[in-house]
Amino acid sequence: MSLNEKVEQTKLAIKEWVEYWGINGVYVSFSGGKDSTVLLHIARQLYPDIKAVFVDTGVEFPEIIEFVKQFGNVDWLKYRKSFRDVVIEYGYPIVSKEVSNHIWCVRYYSNESDRVAYYKEGIRNGKKTSYGLPKKWWYLIDSDIKISDRCCYWLKKSSIKAYEKRNKVVPILAMRAEESNKRRIDFVKGGRKCNNFDFKRPMSNPLAIWTEQDILRYLKENNITIAGCYGDIIEDNNGNLRTTGEQRTGCMFCAYGLHLQEQPNKYQRMKVKYPEMWEYAMKPIEEGGLGMKHVLEVYGVPYGEESCLKNQLAFHDSNYMSKEIG
Repeated sequence: MSLNEKVEQTKLAIKEWVEYWGINGVYVSFSGGKDSTVLLHIARQLYPDIKAVFVDTGVEFPEIIEFVKQFGNVDWLKYRKSFRDVVIEYGYPIVSKEVSNHIWCVRYYSNESDRVAYYKEGIRNGKKTSYGLPKKWWYLIDSDIKISDRCCYWLKKSSIKAYEKRNKVVPILAMRAEESNKRRIDFVKGGRKCNNFDFKRPMSNPLAIWTEQDILRYLKENNITIAGCYGDIIEDNNGNLRTTGEQRTGCMFCAYGLHLQEQPNKYQRMKVKYPEMWEYAMKPIEEGGLGMKHVLEVYGVPYGEESCLKNQLAFHDSNYMSKEIG
């Protein structure tokens, strides 16, 4: 499908959703990221007064906070537990949600044979599940760091669910099937439909069929401003669009997918642009920090220091640095 065809299909999905639930029965989930910026732009072309909801997780990029403040008719929600409290109580989000969840579950098996069967083969309660822990991550089971996938729940999902129940509303989300295997699988399980009326939690995903290139092209062609942490949208030598700054935003300290990022990675860039936040992240828990230094060393990814210094010159030359906020 062409981008224009996808835009039209997205509009149809939004119209269908709003007509079914009513304009006061829906909201646009707005994170301040580039995907949800596209979603809100299209939704408000159709319904200028449609409500948006932003969850301040406490660990957002400063530019995201300033960007969201520019929009009207946005309900701001707060996290239920801080990132620091979550990692202390439950554990750190590393590798992916699936891996973190798997490790969390494995560590609570009391029977050693069941524990090994689950993390190696995905066999739980005698039945084969759809997921087994990849061998390269087995060593994390016996590491000395807590690991879990509970961050998203306490920083965002629990506040959203309470908001939906209190206001009797259902979401329009900016999730794309391309973003992860889990989202692709969920999209297929849902019958490849953008609107899922019969889910336990009804939800609309009108951007499900969009690609990253679709998002960037729509932003560029419509001259839409995005949060400063992304930098500018440029075209590379292969004709593909990319941002000169962050490729994805989300929570600043989240380590999901960090092993897949090219250098300078998220933490290396943080050391240059947000040195105080980087220092806070590296500082041990016992000293009031987040303890990420040891976590990232166990994870096996660079986080600054020499590897960061080697990339500083190239980093600044890439015009990544956005305008100062405030």
